[in-house]
Amino acid sequence: MPNLLIFIGERPSHLEMHIKGKPEFYDAMLLSKKSNHLSSNLTYHSIPLHQTRVTIHIRENNSQFNCHHQSLQLIEGEKPLSEEDAYDIFTNFAIMDDNKVAFLMLSGRKRIRLGEKVDPRVLVASKKLEA
Repeated sequence: MPNLLIFIGERPSHLEMHIKGKPEFYDAMLLSKKSNHLSSNLTYHSIPLHQTRVTIHIRENNSQFNCHHQSLQLIEGEKPLSEEDAYDIFTNFAIMDDNKVAFLMLSGRKRIRLGEKVDPRVLVASKKLEA
């Protein structure tokens, strides 16, 4: 079972947290090496996952993020979440198991597309005939 749920931000109290950034590859490298030279402008906080269930309430969209029995679950609030909103929530956290760190990231700057394009691009190839 993973040991810790990691986030970057502030933890004003035991029951409250403010996320200030998303973990990236560099953060995973630092955390996996357990370096004491962490960047001063980023603050890493952890939530132990040895408990039976960890539930995080997300105020912005009134949803819940649950960690239970080696699974992550996102429960929508009153307003349905888009796929992009769900990815945005999951990318706020890294999971640490001993010296291994895992995190979700979107590759490049691609946006999630719902459905097909209205006017798909058509490519035409022709062969020039020589006389």
